Amino acid sequence: MSSTTLMRQEMLETPERLADQWTANRDAIAAIAADLTARPDAPWWVTARGSSSHAGAFFAAAAGLGAGRVVGEITPSLFTVYGQKPRLAGAVVMAISQSGAGSDINAVVEAANATGALTLGLTNDPASQLAATAAHTIDLAMGPEKAVAATKTYLGTLAAAARLVATVANDQELEAALERLPATLADRRDHQPPLEASALAAFDKPGFVLGRGVSLGIAREVALKFKEVCVTPAESFSAAEFIHGPLTLVGPGTPVLMICLDDATRPGLIDTAHRLAELEANVTLLGPDLDDVEPAAHLSVISRPATGNVFTDAIAMAFDCYGALEARAVALGYDPDQPPNVRKVTSTY
Repeated sequence: MSSTTLMRQEMLETPERLADQWTANRDAIAAIAADLTARPDAPWWVTARGSSSHAGAFFAAAAGLGAGRVVGEITPSLFTVYGQKPRLAGAVVMAISQSGAGSDINAVVEAANATGALTLGLTNDPASQLAATAAHTIDLAMGPEKAVAATKTYLGTLAAAARLVATVANDQELEAALERLPATLADRRDHQPPLEASALAAFDKPGFVLGRGVSLGIAREVALKFKEVCVTPAESFSAAEFIHGPLTLVGPGTPVLMICLDDATRPGLIDTAHRLAELEANVTLLGPDLDDVEPAAHLSVISRPATGNVFTDAIAMAFDCYGALEARAVALGYDPDQPPNVRKVTSTY
């Protein structure tokens, strides 16, 4: 595996950066949690693009499971392209933008402020427009990210979102898992066998990445990185949705990667993996503590170390996949730091 790409270097910084993040945001997260707790009936919304929107999907799952809050997604185009002003008075609107410079995301925050919503910004740039516009800001504190493909900022967003949910819900088990997370990821980096690029070798043709619940945001991010750095078409779906219409696209040799966490979704994901293997798809089941799942014809099983909590397991799966995706991109002859046709900050409105 390459040790020289910016993508790999930045991903490997994650453990130390996460420790910095909590130090930088302890008081801010406590203040935000108090504000949210004082609004028990407020609807929660999230708005984001790209990798940040995948982090938003993770936040929605974490908030629903951990804090009993349903999180909806705001489409920025309603405010920008269509010029609408949806009523958000009394709502909580979380905007996620690693650069804090996305003009459409900032337009949503400005409109939400004007209608009386409580706005939260998650950004890696505390001097950004998002940080200046949102009522509350969580500084991801992950350090400069120069590679086009986001890694440590995505992982930092997941950790910050989980920390906010844990604080709102007073979830001491999740708090403890997040306290351990920097050391857990450092141990993964320094002492555990990595997830090898060979785990993704089936993706020599267009394929699919499946998750469900907490793992869905991770599946979406992995599918994006297949496209972005490996120049390989891959689409993500909830496993529950995939067995409807998209199942018709599966045939012999179709690559399918399934992110399988140790929660209530696991039995259904394993059943779906066997069903796809029976269709002769090339299925890889990836997740923590999968040693009890037997490989079968057309079904490979990769068990990774668990972290003690489903939300930190999800973060660890993303960390593992980033390393394998970078290695596969390099093996294919691509530069993951400068993918074709894309830039670090993409401005849409």
